[in-house]
Amino acid sequence: MTGRIVSGSRNIFVVQTADRPPEIYECRIKGKVLKGKRAFYNPLAPGDSVEFDAGKAGKEEAGTGAAARANSGIILGVEERRNMFTRLNLKGKAPQLLAANIDLVLCMTSPVSPPFRPRFIDRLLLQADAAEIPALIVCNKMDLYTALDGSSRRKIEGRLADFERLGYTVARISAQTGRGMDALKKRLKGKCAVLVGQSGCGKTSLINALLPHAKQRTGELNQKYDRGNHTTVMSVLFEDEEAGLTLIDTPGIRHLVPEGIAPGDVQHLMRDFAPYAGKCAFGLSCTHETEAGCKVREALEDGRIHEDRFESFIRITGELQRCQVLK
Repeated sequence: MTGRIVSGSRNIFVVQTADRPPEIYECRIKGKVLKGKRAFYNPLAPGDSVEFDAGKAGKEEAGTGAAARANSGIILGVEERRNMFTRLNLKGKAPQLLAANIDLVLCMTSPVSPPFRPRFIDRLLLQADAAEIPALIVCNKMDLYTALDGSSRRKIEGRLADFERLGYTVARISAQTGRGMDALKKRLKGKCAVLVGQSGCGKTSLINALLPHAKQRTGELNQKYDRGNHTTVMSVLFEDEEAGLTLIDTPGIRHLVPEGIAPGDVQHLMRDFAPYAGKCAFGLSCTHETEAGCKVREALEDGRIHEDRFESFIRITGELQRCQVLK
């Protein structure tokens, strides 16, 4: 049989068939059937299409409780992925799959509670562009925007406007009040979208607003650190065939290290840096920090590159260089 991964952790994965209504199976991976595939921290993710043998896992293999009661099976293989959205798992020192075979990355952020973090968005956009997956910046909690002082609002709007200047689309919404939700739903129709962002920015609340039947648990903000608690503990796929929506919720990320990107490739992938790659006096060996004749620094000084974006470039490149040394 064939099906799509809905969720999973460790070696137990929930697989949904394409039947209508769909059947749900709780499956394990057969031995080392995925050996030879890229060494991921987790071998499968929501969106993966797999082949599985139904009814092959007995109660002893499936475990007890819900696992023993569910339709069971053994995963025999995974179909070639159209694309995948990943991050580097520092603890496991391996790439971690967040979602596979997707049409859109929703880069989730908020103006406040938790605070706006444009450099985190820079990292999400870099990862999406590296994977050649279209990205949409979703600024949620716009109902709280008016509570900010004028200076804070100007900084946020300045960065969002800069993202738009680079060709990214920004959706300003409120899952709480419904602002911008109809337009967002139209944009998502017929697509499989993964929601990625820091804890507390409202990923799960957005899914509940778009797919009321999902009824996912949302968490309170950590008041001490003004950031979200990890309510979502693993990536989960939700689908509403009638509405034409397929959404993958992911655990909140506090720090994202780009994966599958060499330090020297960052300047080619960041849209505002790419026009100047290799055109400095020192060519591609220019670090864009202190060298004379640096075209990137010239673009920074005359406003063609935002100072925050330049800081992101320096930090990301340095971090990727350190990760290479640790391998």
